[in-house]
Amino acid sequence: MRKVLFGLTLMFVSTGTMAEWTRISESDRKGGSVLYADPTSLRKAAGRAKMAVLFDYPALQKAAGAEFLSEKIRREYNCQEKQIRTLAYSLFSLNMEHGDLIRSYNQPQKWEMVKPDSLEEVEWKVACSE
Repeated sequence: MRKVLFGLTLMFVSTGTMAEWTRISESDRKGGSVLYADPTSLRKAAGRAKMAVLFDYPALQKAAGAEFLSEKIRREYNCQEKQIRTLAYSLFSLNMEHGDLIRSYNQPQKWEMVKPDSLEEVEWKVACSE
């Protein structure tokens, strides 16, 4: 009985942390990509927002010796100044953040202005919309 309860507890804990990806855009960038946002990760306070996004690629990507098919990024958005920065990212060997974790980095980057008509602007609009 204890094993069953423990198994059920693990199932609820693990499914509670899974992202609920919503497709928000696509691009020809890097050989094609689909951009997803996780609205359940969205947090807003004091004119800023934080949200997880996922870039999913049909073809293998290479960066600094790492090969990956999906890239999960935790972003922060300054809704008033129209700025964006990366807080953390993880690279995965398969699509939709499946497979092996290839690399992760958890260091906030510098703020950058959101470029018009960019994927970052799409993200910013989703995160900062009321």
